[in-house]
Amino acid sequence: EDEVIGRESATELMQNIENTLSDFEITVLKLFIDGLSYTEIGERLNKTPKSIDNALQRIKRKINEVLNGCRN
Repeated sequence: EDEVIGRESATELMQNIENTLSDFEITVLKLFIDGLSYTEIGERLNKTPKSIDNALQRIKRKINEVLNGCRN
């Protein structure tokens, strides 16, 4: 039972994160998780490394907001 509840909570958390992030941010996050550098992500998306850095900063802030919302 605890395992099922844990999986449901994780799924709900991921949905909340995906609903919070823009399509661009989701793409950047997936590429970052895959291990690409800021430069590599920028090259794939035709953006500057600074633009990728800014996106990752927004992603971190938004994920923290989602996590803090779940704790309340």
